Amino acid sequence: MKKTLFSLAALASLAFAAPTAYNYEVTPTIGGVQPEGNLDLKEQLTYGLRFGVNLDNTIFDQFELGYDRSDNVDYKIGNDSTDFNRYYGNLVKEYKMSPEMALYALVGIGYEDVKNEQFENRDSMFAQYGGGVKYWVTDNFALKAEVRHGIKFHGGDNNLFYTLGFVVPFDAKTAPVVAAKPEVKPAPVVAPAAPKDSDGDGVYDDKDKCPNTPKGTVVDADGCTKIIRLHVKFDFDKSTVKPEYMPEIQKVADFMKQNPGYNVVLEGHTDSKGSDAYNMKLSDQRAKAVAKALSTLGVSGAKVTTEAFGESKPVATNDTEAGRAENRRVDAIFKK
Repeated sequence: MKKTLFSLAALASLAFAAPTAYNYEVTPTIGGVQPEGNLDLKEQLTYGLRFGVNLDNTIFDQFELGYDRSDNVDYKIGNDSTDFNRYYGNLVKEYKMSPEMALYALVGIGYEDVKNEQFENRDSMFAQYGGGVKYWVTDNFALKAEVRHGIKFHGGDNNLFYTLGFVVPFDAKTAPVVAAKPEVKPAPVVAPAAPKDSDGDGVYDDKDKCPNTPKGTVVDADGCTKIIRLHVKFDFDKSTVKPEYMPEIQKVADFMKQNPGYNVVLEGHTDSKGSDAYNMKLSDQRAKAVAKALSTLGVSGAKVTTEAFGESKPVATNDTEAGRAENRRVDAIFKK
């Protein structure tokens, strides 16, 4: 991706032109996002669109509104992925280096919408700053290469954005009438009221469907306890962990080592065959078998607890063998 961006930017050196003065510009963009390590996300492609308004008689040269999207971004643990929508506004200051080229700096604020919230990834406002270079290929077309650093208000997590934009200006300016510059006074900044999160789970009260989640529990977008299915299945009436499921347990062990602030609760389950008392005992044995496997992979027993639920929490029908096989499982709940 980075090679593509630099190759496209190099095309600008084949031609040059000084831009005509204009009022607005539209800029489709494409690039990448490098998330902070603790967000447990892989590097992602991003694309978007910006609308810029050139400013006169102000400290800044442009105000722009932007939208970026990233699709099907994989989490590093488990098999889930998520989409991101980012909306933001920036103030831009340009520094002319030649008639064709300008360096610029920007500062802005925005909002990130996370479609499938897991671990530290939450819907959140963010601040950003960055810079780049704009190069006019013709009077009516420019390339813009940019790097931005985004800091989320939720958790202070960081993202690094790098993009290439294709600038199309419109609404050429007429010659201005010479007049004295009026004094410009900045408008007072009114800080918005902070939304309330009574149980401290990162989901605001107006969206929290589980308002009394225990402190430290990892939750989903609705504020309810997030359960990670380990895809560890058991044979009927057995609690032995098959070798084929050890790679799935290894992922949990790796995550626990990389994130020492987390503990894990292993919940054992059975299908509906057998008595309630027997199934409670069997589900306890299954949870403890996975806990033992984690211990052999270097996870401290002090960070692992087990709970037995028997047949009380099926995830599939118990009327078919395939459904019963899905119910013979162990789930993991991560907590801080």
